[in-house]
Amino acid sequence: MVEGAPPARTTMDKKDEKKREDIRVIDRRMFTPDGQRRDPDRPLDEAAPAPRGAGPAAAVEAPRAAPATASRQDQVASTHFVSLVRNLAATAAANLGEMPNPFTGQVEVDLDGARQVIDLLQALQMKTRGNLTADEGRLLESLLYDLKMAVVNLQKSKTSKKS
Repeated sequence: MVEGAPPARTTMDKKDEKKREDIRVIDRRMFTPDGQRRDPDRPLDEAAPAPRGAGPAAAVEAPRAAPATASRQDQVASTHFVSLVRNLAATAAANLGEMPNPFTGQVEVDLDGARQVIDLLQALQMKTRGNLTADEGRLLESLLYDLKMAVVNLQKSKTSKKS
């Protein structure tokens, strides 16, 4: 090795430099440090500019614009939510005797079980209020209405049989 000359570059050094150039970091956090919702797939330098106003208080008061298209995570979460609601509704319907028990093949009525599942659906509705899409809200509302009406009809038929 000659003194004062730059060290010879090996192929390993060249590969390491190439790897360093190819590394890309994407911030997928859902909120900015200011607390505003952001698109996690958008690179940081393309982020929407902060609204003009008097600091963070103005940002809180300004209405947030809905993204043009739902992110993939939102779509998956929506699908899972709809599946959960439909599964709970099917359980309640089975408890109301609207379908046979898959194990026994017989129609069984369990009003208390149906009421418990309806209560779960109502709790979901209450805790997700304001966070559902219009379709999700309508689905939950209509299923709850149908299930409650089925309970009322079963109760009426039970009381009319006793009289």
